[in-house]
Amino acid sequence: MNIYIMTKGRVNRQHTWNALPDQLRRRTYIVCPMAEKQLHIDSGIPKEVLIGSPQWVHNYSDKFKWILELKDGYTKGVIIDDDLKFSYPYQRDDGARRLQTIGPGDSGKRIEEGFQFMESLLDDTALVSFHPRQMGHTKEPPYVENGKIVCVQGFNRSLIGSIPNLNRFPILADVVLNATLLERGQGNKIITTLFIDWYPCQADGGCSLSRTPEMQAEACYWLEERFGPYIKAVEKEAKSGWLGGKRVDFRGQWKKLHAAGVAGILDRGTRSD
Repeated sequence: MNIYIMTKGRVNRQHTWNALPDQLRRRTYIVCPMAEKQLHIDSGIPKEVLIGSPQWVHNYSDKFKWILELKDGYTKGVIIDDDLKFSYPYQRDDGARRLQTIGPGDSGKRIEEGFQFMESLLDDTALVSFHPRQMGHTKEPPYVENGKIVCVQGFNRSLIGSIPNLNRFPILADVVLNATLLERGQGNKIITTLFIDWYPCQADGGCSLSRTPEMQAEACYWLEERFGPYIKAVEKEAKSGWLGGKRVDFRGQWKKLHAAGVAGILDRGTRSD
């Protein structure tokens, strides 16, 4: 199982790479625009792990699709964001479950074990992720099923089946893949023994270099049309002011979408990618 870190515009800020222990770095590749490859080498990233993306790759969804369809000799892989932080659950003296951030002094064993667990779950599950830190302390181990997947997509190419048109829009390829699999009745698993957090969405680099409110709205309204009534486009105003404060986002009923897929009540014949 290889790990692919997608990055753009973040030379000298490879947070996920820095967090990974050596055992995982040995099977990790950093996928960047060709023009940034030498810049990463100059910053100290080993040239052996750097992959310059093809010329036709212009955005997040292009890169996501290219990695998913890559012929690397493995059926399993992980597509992961470049700005992640990891944490693990622990039991307080009063019995409460809390999360502890994994810092630079940690051996990395917990992160390594988390990816090993992911690889084993991918034996019979097409899509596996780690749970976000938010409300993670309330989730029972070792995983929950059929939810929203963000930032980390562990995949089994042999189980996914036909791949939808993931780069119809420059963004949200990960959402389209997850929703498509749930609609087919293919469940996902979200690990609750290792958790992820990320740096602010409006930080320089990544999708923030090109994402606009109009692009966001178009993709979200299409999700509503394509996967309604289980995904709805909603207007939000983020405290961070991302995309100018107000923006169109989406809200999903992931378990209901999966249940409908299992029950076979979705009319796929009237839907197009």
